[in-house]
Amino acid sequence: MTPVNSSTLFKFEGQLMLDRLTQTLNREFFGYLLDLEVKKAARYLYFFSLMVLQRDKLPQELTQLEEGELLRRLAGLVREEIRGTDTIGRIGHDKFFIIVDQADSQACYKVGDRIRDRIENYAFRVDGHEVMMTASIGTACFPTHASDLETLLHKAEYALSLARGAGGGRVCLPE
Repeated sequence: MTPVNSSTLFKFEGQLMLDRLTQTLNREFFGYLLDLEVKKAARYLYFFSLMVLQRDKLPQELTQLEEGELLRRLAGLVREEIRGTDTIGRIGHDKFFIIVDQADSQACYKVGDRIRDRIENYAFRVDGHEVMMTASIGTACFPTHASDLETLLHKAEYALSLARGAGGGRVCLPE
């Protein structure tokens, strides 16, 4: 039997499963796991929630390297606030999806609010000075808000747009 090592463990269909910058799951592998989670929740009749987190505006004078460091630290803060059974993936430049395992919409809202508060009160440091950051979070619960993957994604993204439209720095559920 061939021993398992990190170079084989973190590959999916020949591709790396982790985003190199944030060490969160990449878009493709996260999508695969989200699809699997929807199928399992439908089959075994349990709740889970999808959280979409996007940072709000940053100072424009940041370099690409500094911005990357802020994203890396942001992902680290989120990982510290979620459980080991929850799953985080980087979906876009500054957008993360989180599967909140076995959580209804109220439980997910509480987790989202805890993450939002942690980010808002964290002193990010860039080149010796402090940078404040906020994040908007949209959440949707399976099967409360959606009973299929596409609708779940749409509802979570809609909730994110509500949070951003209300000025950012907040957590929203779909209406």
